Order: sequence, then structure tokens, then C-alpha cells
Amino acid sequence: MALTPKPLTPPPGLAVRAAITLRRSLLRAAEAVVPARVAILERVIAGCEANMLGELGRLRVADLLEQEPLSADEIAERTGSNPDAMARTMRALVYAGVFSRRADGKFGNNRVSRALLDEDASSRAFAIYFASKSNQHAWADFAETLRTGKNAFERVHGTSVWDWFDAHPEERETFACAMMSITIAEAAGIASTYPFGEAQKVCDVGGGRGTLLSEILLHHPKVRGVLVDAPGVLASAKHLLDARGVRDRVELVPGSFFDSVPSGADIYVLKTVLHDWDDERSRKILSIVRSAMKPGARLVNVDFIVEADCDHYGVTIDMHMMVVCGEGRERSRRDFERLLQATGFRMQRTLSTSTGMGIIEAVAV
Repeated sequence: MALTPKPLTPPPGLAVRAAITLRRSLLRAAEAVVPARVAILERVIAGCEANMLGELGRLRVADLLEQEPLSADEIAERTGSNPDAMARTMRALVYAGVFSRRADGKFGNNRVSRALLDEDASSRAFAIYFASKSNQHAWADFAETLRTGKNAFERVHGTSVWDWFDAHPEERETFACAMMSITIAEAAGIASTYPFGEAQKVCDVGGGRGTLLSEILLHHPKVRGVLVDAPGVLASAKHLLDARGVRDRVELVPGSFFDSVPSGADIYVLKTVLHDWDDERSRKILSIVRSAMKPGARLVNVDFIVEADCDHYGVTIDMHMMVVCGEGRERSRRDFERLLQATGFRMQRTLSTSTGMGIIEAVAV
């Protein structure tokens, strides 16, 4: 899906939540009719799927099959792969429900595999990112993280994931594309759920290429925006903002939420920023943002809200934060309230988008 100058339509919340609940119920029912060892075995083997999906995403196999059905030999020839290895990989993924196999033996896309097409909103970049060797090596040391509670990525690679991206720009680009695809999926829900139209100026701090900010501006035509991120990120943001027709309403400000952010906005947005960091560094980020805000200005923090009895995929994202991202974590409502109170904010309310993403509103005091 290409981003256009028109606002996106969020999926209907009740339908999304009902579909997710039904899917989980069906999966649990299916596991209830097989021996427990079979259920565990399939879950363990499913860990291999990340590597298969990531590599086939990198090779753009779904894009090849979108043009025409192909045999394993033909896929291998076009991707520079071993024919036997490709045939076995495709067979395994057909079993897993990704891709289809026709009666003539050729493979094609199905609804699931089309999520790997090379498009802005696809899951291709996320599959490639998660299957990267740097991530896989960090997860291979999970036992030590479970023992100590300490970040595995830095222990294994000797550097933070952010410094690693600086030294490996190709992985940084894949990560940026992965985060953009997730933001596209959430942006319409965020922009339409929260009343951004009450503001004159919205500042998106660490807002990447402007995916969310552009959606906010399209939903609320009278609002102007400020986008804060690293200079290299802002350079690529210009293209997206132009494509969405909002470039003339956005001020691009190079900066870091660990140093300073511009003052003068009515609403400041942090989307999936705090979950990358531990409490100490999260407090620093919030303090920097608070220093730019006048009393009464609002902070809109967008993150998963994960309670002890949470039953959505935020609990799995939380595990990735623990292992890879600076000892980050998903947080409960009370966790956010403590961070906000300690940094000059009063937590006002929490909202939920149609896909279950949390919106935490706070006011500068």
C-alpha cells in the first residue's frame, strides 16, 4: 500500500478485537484436541519460521509469485538459491499457512504471504529485521537475560542496538522501514481516536519519517506540525511529507529527545519511544520534553499498555524490548503514571485505538 495525500481509514475496533479474540479461541481449541507435546513441539519449531520468512522477504519471493506462479527451481534460479533448499523451505511454509502450492507443483501467494510484498505497509521489513543475525545472536543468549534481567544485545555485540545501527546503516534502514510499516497500521486509529484537532501545533518527538504526523495533519487540516528526529531521518521524511501533501505544514527540526526539543507546541507526541528504554532513561526523555512545554500543554504517549493479565501481542513485544532494546519494556497504566508524576506531568486519561494500541494523555504541571 502506497501512502497517499488522503487520510487512512482505521479498521473498525469491535471487528478487529472480535477477530483477534476468535483467532485466539480457535488456536486454543485446536491445541486442546492434540497431545500437549505436539502443541509444544509445533511452537518450538515455529521459531524457525522467523528465519525462513525473513530470508524469503529479503529475496522478495512474494513479489516474484505475485507476477506468476513458479516452481521451486524457478524461484531458486531467480533468487540465486539452492533448488533443493528452496523446495524444502517453500514446502515448510505452505504447511505453516504461508504461500500456496498448486496441483501442478508451482507455488503462489495466499492472503498471508502477500503481507511479505515489498510495500510500505507490509510485514516484509519487520520479518527481515527480526531474522537478522544481530537479533538472532542476541536471542541465542536469552538464558543469560532470563538469569540477570540484563539486555542481551549489548552483552553479545558489545554495543547498544542504536550504536549498532549507526555502524550498520543497512540494518538501520530495515529497522526504519519495519517501524514505518507498524506505524502505518496504527496511524489512522491514533489520529482519529485522540482529539488532535483541538491543537494549533503538534510536535512529534522522535517521529521518524513523519508517518504518524502526516496522518494527524490529514485528519486535522487546521493543525500544523513539528517533526523532531536525526538529520538523516528528516532528509528522507521530506519525500513522505511531500507525497502526503503536508510538507508545507511541517517544520523539520533536527534533534534528539536526550538533548532538547523545540518549545511552542500545544501537544507533544511520543510514539513507541519510551518502550525502548529503561525507567531511568525514560525519565530523562520525559524531562527533556517537559522542559519544552508550557504548563497546560499536553503530552500524548502512544505505547502498548501491558498489565499483568494482558492478553494481546504487546506481551511478546515486551520480550523483544527486554532482550534487544536497551532494557526497555512495555508498561502498565500505573508504570506510566509513576514516570509521568516524576517528570512534571499529571496523567489525565488513557484511550485505546481500534487495534488495541494505548494512548496515554498527560498535562504539563
